[in-house]
Amino acid sequence: MSLAMKREAYDMNRRTVLRGATAVAAVMGTGPAIAQSSKWPAREISLINPNAPGASTDLTARLIAQALEKRLNATVIVKNVVGGAGALGPTTLAQSTPDGHTFGLVAISSHIAVPNMMNVTYEPWKAFDIIGQVAALRYGIGARADGPIKSIEEMIAAGKQKQLTYASNNVTNVVAMFQLAKLTGAKFRWVVFPGGVESVTAAIGGHVDAVIQTVTEMRPQIEANKLRFLASAAEARWPDYPDVKTLREMGFNAVSNGPFGYAFPTGVDPAIKERMDKALADVMADESVRKQITALGIEAVYRNGKDYAALLKSIEVELVPILKETGMAKNPA
Repeated sequence: MSLAMKREAYDMNRRTVLRGATAVAAVMGTGPAIAQSSKWPAREISLINPNAPGASTDLTARLIAQALEKRLNATVIVKNVVGGAGALGPTTLAQSTPDGHTFGLVAISSHIAVPNMMNVTYEPWKAFDIIGQVAALRYGIGARADGPIKSIEEMIAAGKQKQLTYASNNVTNVVAMFQLAKLTGAKFRWVVFPGGVESVTAAIGGHVDAVIQTVTEMRPQIEANKLRFLASAAEARWPDYPDVKTLREMGFNAVSNGPFGYAFPTGVDPAIKERMDKALADVMADESVRKQITALGIEAVYRNGKDYAALLKSIEVELVPILKETGMAKNPA
């Protein structure tokens, strides 16, 4: 990937993100905190999701929001704060009033990828008070069903002859593609799309050669015989398609991990945090909720805030060197 392309795909104008996040945060009630723990929740609660409607994290957030409403006796509204190559959502969350009425998605993108790839106005390990993990995305690689690529081996061979393009919306997804390129010498160029659905649509429309996305986004097109499922990029095979091997099973040590969960902005009353911690734990202990998440093609995984933070820290150790090696980091040296 050329330096110019890197800048086009990843660089973020700090002032643009700040203005956008400030505007969204204002709508969500930025200002003096109005609620103490005894009054919480005093109004509707906003759940910030940095991805587009219909994405895996969006669908999961709506399930979680509905389940939390019953336990908190309050309305929980999912707000899709999309933009800034994934930076706008966490930036908005970090700037929100810490009164317990705004929480949002935190993942590899918010804590590791975005802060290491672009200039942001928040410090990931200081800006958020993590509530817990709720799920892990399963990623896979696909290509247009009636296109020339019929296997991972053919994709690699073609990528050695000329640069291929692939679609995705988030750096979390594409780690396996960068690893695969490094391992094989094939040339793959990431084309960024605003959401997972758009990424898959681009692949089946022939606008890119391949796509790496989640089960949720890929499955409808696989079932419609418009997308060929080439390989699981997860740690294990997809339960939906047990005959499709992982990249590692094919001999390529490449994998994309996708845990995600939620956090408050730092500064929330500990009593409020404790109540939300318990509410989320109760939600994730509900077998009906777990089944609904699994039905989306997502693995239902609960970790408390401490354990989820530790997981993200361990992934950071692995991912940051990859960002630097591939030239994606803002400070590659």
